[in-house]
Amino acid sequence: MTQKYFLLFTFTVLWAHDSKEDPSKWKIYLRGGIVSMDDNNLGGATYSRLKRTTGHTFQDVRFFGHIFKEDQDIRVRYKFSEISMSLPQFYNFTTVSFQRNSLVNVDLRYHYNQGLGLFLSNTDSGNMTAEMGIAYDMSDYLEDTRKTSYLKTAFSYDQNTQNISTKLELEHFHQISDIVNENNLSRFQILGELHWSFYKNLKLIGGIYQELPGDKSYNDKQALLYLTLAFNKPLKWHH
Repeated sequence: MTQKYFLLFTFTVLWAHDSKEDPSKWKIYLRGGIVSMDDNNLGGATYSRLKRTTGHTFQDVRFFGHIFKEDQDIRVRYKFSEISMSLPQFYNFTTVSFQRNSLVNVDLRYHYNQGLGLFLSNTDSGNMTAEMGIAYDMSDYLEDTRKTSYLKTAFSYDQNTQNISTKLELEHFHQISDIVNENNLSRFQILGELHWSFYKNLKLIGGIYQELPGDKSYNDKQALLYLTLAFNKPLKWHH
């Protein structure tokens, strides 16, 4: 029992901060454009994001929508991260998301993951991070509803210049629960973007996204390629 209280106390001290001396900043992002898949299959691409940051915390809600004539990839994601006060190169994170993706036969997937992250680099012009944690799905996946557990590993890289910025996000979910009906639900997700700031708060963004399941028998789709016009603006909100 003593060890449990000691661990709880240690965790509280490492991640404690004073909100009165750590004011929040809010920002909104909006995008719209086109998305391409399987050569000539064109659709609409939408994205919105609301971000709140302080000196030691990060929260955002994102909506992704790729809509085709017969298929949809719709995702809503919330993520919270908090930097350790004593070890500022480390942070903890929690992510919750909902997804419908008929491109890989996902009618509905509720996803949750939690773990620790490490800043490999963190500068005014960009950052590089690595994450590891535990995740699980509650899915209607391939017409089968069940809870699946994973080991999550991730890598992200952001680099900014005056007019050009790049983004790369790699996430791998390795299934650690039992495989049912010979369907391995491990997956690898890739996101890459190139941003061009051409006028005040406006950007032109080209990107690629693909989910590569461990069981490739149910994924014969190519990557999603999108081109969007983006707008972002700080919000004068206060807590």
